[in-house]
Amino acid sequence: MKKFLFLLLISQLFFSQQYSIPFAERAALVNLYATTSGEQWSQTWDLDKDPKFWYGIKIKNGNVIEINLRGNALKGNFPTLLSSLPKLQKLDLSSNQLVGEVPSSLSSNTNLVRLDISNNRLTGDPANTILPLFNLKEISLGNNQFVFSDIDNLLQYFPALQVLDLSHIGLNAVPQKISTLTNLKVLNLSNNTISQNFSNLSTLINLSELNLSGNQLTKIPTELSSLTALTALNVSHNLFSTNYSSTLANLKNLEWLSLASNQIASFPTELSQLNKLVHLNFSDNQISGGFESLLVLKNLEQIYLDKNLIVGNFPSQLLQLNQLQMISLIGNQLSGEIPETIPALTFLDNNRFSRQDIKNFILKNKAMADFTYSPQRYDEIKTINASIGSTVSLPQSLSGDEYQFTWFKNLSEKTTATTENYNINSVQDDDYATYTCEAYTFEQLPKELMEISFYREPVTLVKELATDEVQSGLVVYPNPATDFIHIKTTKRDIEKVFVFDLAGKLIMTEYKKDINISHLPSANYIISIKTSDGIQSFKFIKK
Repeated sequence: MKKFLFLLLISQLFFSQQYSIPFAERAALVNLYATTSGEQWSQTWDLDKDPKFWYGIKIKNGNVIEINLRGNALKGNFPTLLSSLPKLQKLDLSSNQLVGEVPSSLSSNTNLVRLDISNNRLTGDPANTILPLFNLKEISLGNNQFVFSDIDNLLQYFPALQVLDLSHIGLNAVPQKISTLTNLKVLNLSNNTISQNFSNLSTLINLSELNLSGNQLTKIPTELSSLTALTALNVSHNLFSTNYSSTLANLKNLEWLSLASNQIASFPTELSQLNKLVHLNFSDNQISGGFESLLVLKNLEQIYLDKNLIVGNFPSQLLQLNQLQMISLIGNQLSGEIPETIPALTFLDNNRFSRQDIKNFILKNKAMADFTYSPQRYDEIKTINASIGSTVSLPQSLSGDEYQFTWFKNLSEKTTATTENYNINSVQDDDYATYTCEAYTFEQLPKELMEISFYREPVTLVKELATDEVQSGLVVYPNPATDFIHIKTTKRDIEKVFVFDLAGKLIMTEYKKDINISHLPSANYIISIKTSDGIQSFKFIKK
């Protein structure tokens, strides 16, 4: 036994001399590597080298003080030997695929000032593990599968907290104890169902970044008017339409603002008060014009207007913004001349620019840092009825030897058809689907190769309605669906359409027969259609 202990002591002395940290600390790091599939990490470790050379590790005075493996493809259970790192101050294991509960042994790391384990698949209630870590200034727990028994009880022990992430933890109200965290600078409450207690935010006068996205808000809470130190506000993925923004006028220090994925049809007049804005995101709304109202934003450098209702010529008014460095207009219906004065970072894919429009711009030889123009869209959404056994041709409008055609079924299954139109000689049940044609073209220009894929908007082949279906007067198709759900009616006008998830959460509201669901995650949904005869609901699958 004495001989074994002697050999163990000698080995520890050997390793302590060989490496820049103690044997126990290196062993804890090796355990982390082994239990989280280290060989499959994005940035791996060479275990033959000193830990000071390992990715994400910081060492000071012979001890590990920081582990930052954010987004490094860690998989498996939360590492259990981190308690062997007594000087550890910062731990960031966020945006990985860790599972299971946070081990109680982590509570021994009382020198931690930063803990970020957000965006994993962790479970349980980590509160008891975190409570002894009284030095924490940053706590990020969001986007896991935690179930907290009393979040206010946890927060009351960290009055000096500066960063807090409680996203996607099932909150339906702003926790009361948040009002006491007057040193908070960054707060993330996104992807909850918060609809009340916004007054608990009004005391956070030092807050510089606030994320309330994904909470089904219909307006920016008036209680935020006191947060005049805010430089970044994210209220995307809510239910804003009109009269939602009066609070903005008070937030004059905003530099970063996102109102993406709402139902906004026009820019709010309050934007004119935000003369420090650098970044503005109105993607996935219903904007079609009014760009001149943005010209007062003299410091604007980046603007996102993806997936709106912008039709026709490039909105040249935006080019009068002298500081503009980036503009993204993906997924609109722009066409015609592309101005030579566009910013060095410009993204125009999934619009309606022609081959010649793009070629003309490229031939101007403007120096661009990044310019995306492929794919483009063309044609309109189309539905064709056909009965079993009939002959049908699915059309698209492009033609010519410069194009190579490929047809896709249900937007992902590549067919063998390479003709301009997709022809079916005898329609069978499995032919009823959504079809898209890719028309690919390329040309070697003097200074670069121009390559463009043009995709027609989907054409859907539907079964000719039987008598009883026609008499029912209401049909929803296709099902499953990928990009669009279509509603076919007879004798009745649609008043309103609602889409819910299976938990009953309202996802979107529409007033038309063609519903764009391309942005929805793959899942089962309920579509409810209100007509003069009442409401009828149908279940559909988003692929």
